[in-house]
Amino acid sequence: MGDGLVAEAQAFANELAAWRHDLHQTPELGNNLPQTSAFIQARLDEMDIPYAVLVDGTCVVGLIGAGAAAAARGNGTCTDKQAGTVIMLRGDMDALPVAEESGEPFASTNGCMHACGHDMHATALLGAARLLKAREAELVDANATVKLLFQPGEETFEGARAAIADGLLENPRPQAAFAMHVNSQSPLGLVLYGSPALSGVYGFRITLQGKGGHGSSPEICIDPITAGVHVHLALQELISREVPAAKEVALTVGKFAGGLAANVIPDTCVLEGTLRGFDVELMEHLKTRIAEVVNGVAATYRTPATIETLSDVPPLVLDDGMTQASLGYVGAVLPKAAFLPLFHAMASEDFALISSEIPSAYFTVGAAVTDTDEHFAQHHPKARFSDAELPLGAAAYAAVALGYIADHR
Repeated sequence: MGDGLVAEAQAFANELAAWRHDLHQTPELGNNLPQTSAFIQARLDEMDIPYAVLVDGTCVVGLIGAGAAAAARGNGTCTDKQAGTVIMLRGDMDALPVAEESGEPFASTNGCMHACGHDMHATALLGAARLLKAREAELVDANATVKLLFQPGEETFEGARAAIADGLLENPRPQAAFAMHVNSQSPLGLVLYGSPALSGVYGFRITLQGKGGHGSSPEICIDPITAGVHVHLALQELISREVPAAKEVALTVGKFAGGLAANVIPDTCVLEGTLRGFDVELMEHLKTRIAEVVNGVAATYRTPATIETLSDVPPLVLDDGMTQASLGYVGAVLPKAAFLPLFHAMASEDFALISSEIPSAYFTVGAAVTDTDEHFAQHHPKARFSDAELPLGAAAYAAVALGYIADHR
């Protein structure tokens, strides 16, 4: 079923690039992607692919194959029996609050940017949708369905959780899932894989309540900034004094906000940060210790503390069988690609909430531009990605779906 995928995708590479440029110029954040979602829905409508919308209309879930007819007659979903064998392909599509400095002619101007390449993912998945739609009769004959997930809110770690809560993994339930992520600093044709691929992340906000007043009279105030400084130092000592040196753990306080004037002691101080690691048991222990340390220091400095959870995502653990099979599927259509088992990083990814539910594979793929020797990392305002990766990504997505279905007839 997968013969000629790259050549077919290359035939509409210019259209893929145009789609990507449109998405790139209208970046949106979190779970609020009205323009992005509308664009995806319009392209699926053009391909006659039925879909459902989740997460307040932002998440788009399309179906191709055995379950599509029932989905088209109803609300974009179908039963497990109608769908047969189901594999889900996921492409995220949210951007970052970064002012773009890439110099691209299609650069965004709204203060946000696709600095992590999610416009690439959404476009490649649209390309795969076209390739798979052309083979829908074969999918129906195999009693199989491909579920297309265009996901919001990956950067904020809220999209997958919200979509799952809205029924993403039901009607129909996938038996497997596959996702990819572009890398702005790796050359085209380089594919990295591994497990656990990415760390789990616990995001937190600490608010310390003090008593504000004039900077000349600290003795009649309760200074939450002083308390915040000591909280910050104490949290760093959790890592240096309580975590074995061989463990991969990172704790970062990236936001420290307190006060608006040099001569005013504020009422509150707010710290926000992340804890990342691969050992789930250790992570749970450290969450408990963060609360103990914060409350202990806060009590010492008379500043009651509240701790809010901003995100809580497990490590990205992939299924070995699905990973090995996907290497074969992608390698068959990209025979010149280099596959290296080196994907292991402290970044995090809410696809982990999906991979913890169903067998999944996840690759990172090279997408560096070739017109310069200067390649900026993802999330940098000057990050750039090559349009030449789009047909390769589309073919890879489609190859995994078709290969999995062929192996599970």
